[in-house]
Formats: sequence, structure tokens, C-alpha cells
Amino acid sequence: MNTVIRHLYTHLTISFDMLMDEIDHCPDDLWNTEAGGFVFFQQVYHTVMGMLFWTRTEKTIPFEDPFKERNLYPEFERKPHGSISKEEMKNLGERLRGLLEKFFAEKDDAWLLLPNALFDKILNMDVILAQIRHIQYHAGHCDSILRERNLKVPEYRDYFGDEPSA
Repeated sequence: MNTVIRHLYTHLTISFDMLMDEIDHCPDDLWNTEAGGFVFFQQVYHTVMGMLFWTRTEKTIPFEDPFKERNLYPEFERKPHGSISKEEMKNLGERLRGLLEKFFAEKDDAWLLLPNALFDKILNMDVILAQIRHIQYHAGHCDSILRERNLKVPEYRDYFGDEPSA
């Protein structure tokens, strides 16, 4: 892995870890509650589903909502009819973490400047940067919901050039 892609991977995974931290900080009674316009779990689910979509490497790879039968509406098109437990969300996050490792494996800096396989009007680098923005947006939204209730928020994960801290 070359320098630029390694740094993008580092920042994407740090951002993803920050999103996953929201799960443990969300009290059980808030997890399925509408707050800030959406059910709390839906913020995390929406973000993870977006990442699952964009980490496909070919248009021919089908994209499926693993909890479609629950009508969770990952694109916020409606209020969810079902729910996903924190444990299920963590498991989905771990699945995504494995997909991210595969997605970045054997990629180099030159790959970043190639058109994306799913949408060729943007580059692979654009997809990665968009995912970082998207994660941070929704992690921040979750933080705001927790702060409004005077609840503890996850610690900010910083990066100072070494391996990301856990």
C-alpha cells in the first residue's frame, strides 16, 4: 500500500471507529428513540449501509440490505418499522471492517485516481473522502443527540502519525 492510500485508510478506519463508539455510548432507551429527526440507530445503520454500498468493487456485485425484512429504511425514506439491536449493529460493523480491509488490499496510490467502478464520474479517492465526511457527519449528529441529554459522548480519536489508538 502506498503512502496516500495508507493515510486515507487510516483516517477512514479512525472515523469508522468513532461511529462504532456511538453504539456503546447510546443508552438502551435511546437506541430505538427518534431524536434529531431520526431514530438513533438509523443514523448508524444508514452510515454503515452507505459504506457497504460504496465498498463494492463492481456494479455487478449485488447490494442487499441484510435486514430488509425489518423495514429499517437505511435511506431515511420512512420511520423504521423494525429495529436492529446494538449487538447486531456491532456485528454488521465488524463485517464491514473486514470488507474495508479487502477493499484496500493491494490498492496503490495510482488506483485512487482511477474512475470509480460504481460511478465513473468520480474517482476512487472521491469515494473514500466522501465516506469519511459521511461518517463524521453522522457521528457528530449522534454526539449532539447524546449531548442534548447530558450524556457522555465518545472520546475524539486523534491521529499524530502513528498507528491509530484504540
